[in-house]
Amino acid sequence: MEKQGRPVIASQFGTGRVLTDAMTIRRKVFMIEENVSEKDEIDGRDDRCLHYVFYVDNWYPVSTARIYLIGKNVWHIGRVATLKTFRGRGYARQILKRIEKNAESKNIKKLELEAQVHAISFYESLGYEAFGNIFLDAGIQHRRMEKLLKQF
Repeated sequence: MEKQGRPVIASQFGTGRVLTDAMTIRRKVFMIEENVSEKDEIDGRDDRCLHYVFYVDNWYPVSTARIYLIGKNVWHIGRVATLKTFRGRGYARQILKRIEKNAESKNIKKLELEAQVHAISFYESLGYEAFGNIFLDAGIQHRRMEKLLKQF
């Protein structure tokens, strides 16, 4: 039996293996499971984003997120997704904590995201606060959330 590899979070700007693996996850979660159209999912930003992928069992991609700068010292987090059979294991939480750590090291003051309504409590458990009204994105209810980062 082959020994299982340690979990790894890899990040990469723009195109490459990490984006390819992120798209595999996003297609399964958003386009197949949630029935989001390819037009809504492929928004033209991916080549300008920093992509994160959580890998298990010798580089099997199971969870992903991406970030991009939206203003002075503000990162937008998006496309957070975990394959259905791997949910509840803390993989997305670990990616978000890594993003936060990286943001603090770059003097980013705020993280913003648009959470699916059913996931708001997950983001609240990480210190995000919801604001504004519920809105539809790709036919799914979302709400904006933000987290102010500690500055040392």
